[in-house]
Amino acid sequence: MFKIKLISGLLVIAALFFAQTGIVAAAPATQETTPITGTIQSITSETDVNEVTTVLVTILDEMGSTQTVRLSVDTAIALGLVTLDTTTNELTVDETQIGQPIVIDPSTVIPDEVQDEEPANPISALLASFFSEDVSVIDGYHEDGFGFGLIAQSLWMSQNLGGDATLAGQILEAKRNGDYSALFPEGTENIPTNWGQFKKEVSEKKNNLGVIVSGQGDSDNLTEPSAQQNNGNGNGNGNGNGNGNGNRKNKNK
Repeated sequence: MFKIKLISGLLVIAALFFAQTGIVAAAPATQETTPITGTIQSITSETDVNEVTTVLVTILDEMGSTQTVRLSVDTAIALGLVTLDTTTNELTVDETQIGQPIVIDPSTVIPDEVQDEEPANPISALLASFFSEDVSVIDGYHEDGFGFGLIAQSLWMSQNLGGDATLAGQILEAKRNGDYSALFPEGTENIPTNWGQFKKEVSEKKNNLGVIVSGQGDSDNLTEPSAQQNNGNGNGNGNGNGNGNGNRKNKNK
């Protein structure tokens, strides 16, 4: 008899324990979420690249703040926001709902996907850092079909002339169309007619991408125009051969 009472007591204790555990476990499911309430400002439908249509509803709350929530078509139909023609599968917004109050269960809201930003091209980032320019500008030149080596040379030339990425873009366009006249003052004689001549005119020997990638470039000196741009004497000032730059510069005096 004693054993029967002991076993019965243990069963009662176990039952009480599991009942309490079940209540605690079920508690989160019974918690209520705050509904989204306010006045409807707009209703629009949107179809993504995967041909999935959703409904966007902009709501003005009692605090004067607006928020836009994304709902499935079924949820929007249930709320009376849109109607669906089952024959044509055409979705129609019920404009009479604009200005009407609405209560939306937050669990029915579809979260917008966060678009991860594409990482910058490492060469673009390197050039942007070296020349103190915006990486998006350099990416833009690359997307326009210019190679990074050519972009680097153009940025070097632009800096040698005291310019920035805008001038580098003009240099790239001149390279593309073969017309360098816009890069020189009006009336300038002996304007370069090809990239090789122009490069010889305004570039220096180590003005290339390889120097930057290898870490041998000195970005601290970029803001100082090259010697040939300062004195107008070109190479003839140093080596005695007067190979073109000096002659053209002197003719303009």
